[in-house]
Amino acid sequence: MGSKSIQKGASLELPVPVPSTDLFSHACTGEVLALLVDNPYTAFGIRDLSRATDHPHRSISSAIDDLGAVDFVDIEHAGRKKLVRIKRARLSKPDDPIIQIPQDEFHAPVRELVERLTDSVDDIHGIVLFGSVARGNADRRSDIDCFVLVDGTQATAQQTADELTSELNEEAFAGDRYKFHVLAESVESARRYGDRLREIFATGLTLKASETLTQLKEEVLTNGR
Repeated sequence: MGSKSIQKGASLELPVPVPSTDLFSHACTGEVLALLVDNPYTAFGIRDLSRATDHPHRSISSAIDDLGAVDFVDIEHAGRKKLVRIKRARLSKPDDPIIQIPQDEFHAPVRELVERLTDSVDDIHGIVLFGSVARGNADRRSDIDCFVLVDGTQATAQQTADELTSELNEEAFAGDRYKFHVLAESVESARRYGDRLREIFATGLTLKASETLTQLKEEVLTNGR
């Protein structure tokens, strides 16, 4: 078996000999794989993947065919729909999700943010890193953006998160300061703003998971299917 890196620290086993295929000939393939890897228990339709990645249906369908050829995905048919999920038997992910952040310089500040949120905000059901830091194209002016899902009151959680980020904005990590931004939503409020969360869930990196977060992400990304 070979191994193909998908996100930093995450990999998929590639069968050897490798089937003849232009695996990354489609621009959408990397984005599709990142989404499937971050949501390994969710089955996506072609339309779901197209909406989440902003690529045309035809490109998505061709990319899925290529991924199926190397056994990276499980494909099932529900009527006329093609449903796709990552092949979990081939997927390997680290126990520490923070090392999946592509740029090493953001590991320490993100870890500190997660620890303080976990210590200070009650009833957290999930934390998702999003924006340029999650995508791996951040620079020194980029914000560290996190979505936090809570079971309690949204306003209280947001106030606590704002206080934490104000403190962190003044602290240095290896001599550098970073700008932090946290969006807190309750389970109830998040369900009301599903469309607003689609891009966050489609391109984000899950740092703290739960069954509640998994269910919410599935509702948002598959349009409640």
